[in-house]
Amino acid sequence: MFFSVIVPVYNVEKYLSGSIESVLNQTFSDFELILVDDGSPDNCPHICEEYAKKDNRIKVIHKPNGGLASARRAGIKEAQGEYVFNLDSDDLIENDTLECAYKIINDTECEIVSFSYRWVKNGKTVSITNDCLDEGLYLEENIKKYIYPKLLMDKNMNHISYYLSGKAIKREILTPHQLNVSEKISLGEDLCCTVPCYLHAKSVYISKKTAYLYTVRTDSLSKEFNTKQIFLIEDVINEILKNDMEKVIDFKKQLCRYSCFMCFTILASAAEGNHFRHINDIKENIINSVHGEKIECAEFEKISPKSKISIFLMKKKCYKTAFYFLNLCKQIKTILMKG
Repeated sequence: MFFSVIVPVYNVEKYLSGSIESVLNQTFSDFELILVDDGSPDNCPHICEEYAKKDNRIKVIHKPNGGLASARRAGIKEAQGEYVFNLDSDDLIENDTLECAYKIINDTECEIVSFSYRWVKNGKTVSITNDCLDEGLYLEENIKKYIYPKLLMDKNMNHISYYLSGKAIKREILTPHQLNVSEKISLGEDLCCTVPCYLHAKSVYISKKTAYLYTVRTDSLSKEFNTKQIFLIEDVINEILKNDMEKVIDFKKQLCRYSCFMCFTILASAAEGNHFRHINDIKENIINSVHGEKIECAEFEKISPKSKISIFLMKKKCYKTAFYFLNLCKQIKTILMKG
């Protein structure tokens, strides 16, 4: 068997059938589909079992809810394929995704294939993202030269895709790192696995093919802002630090940029959502976490004026001012769009 497609399933009955069908409709048929029901409270367990009755390539695992890391761990333990492809249960893949991955692997013998993403909202493409690298095969020296500098983030805020989904990874490389990710990680689990995979890979193929269709869900946007995200990102940093990062020459600088960028993203999310009552909590959480000192050390070059001003204010510990600035940017953008 060539591919094991692992799909963690939780509370997505509206999207699950589409996700499963996108796998079953693949032009390449040598795969198993592992559906990991992570204690889903809706109709997902039944949907999984119904599909398993129709296609013997489908395996269903039912387990108590433990989160994404736990579900992926359960899936990788059952995987038999030579390569593993992770798919989120509310997303889709193009019908030739596995065939394309197989051809690339067959031609290059690479250990990782990373595809580009197409972000889809209400059936329409809203954006496309990729690894910010030229398409092609990267061997050991070129992995160090081109991929390592973008492992977390370069000076221009460019980075390889943090997502584990959308990648075909050799099972013998992925398994130990997937099993090593703490199940306590609830934000940034993907990065905790992709970083060590890239560190141990001897060959990587970067593809510009938009093989993965990410569903932008309006129904999944939380109305409440969680200031604990700042500490959850701190957990991700501590998890990454478990790895031997000596191969990455500028790792400490990248870590500072990543920390700063994530805090900026959280601050922007709060500002754009008009979560004014959380301003003080955001400020205190950043100051009382590892992020405070990393933000001061973060260096950027070619970034947008909005990012540059916001990060300048953050470096000065003017988090409230940065919040109001980002909120103002959101209001101006809304006015311009209406006009």
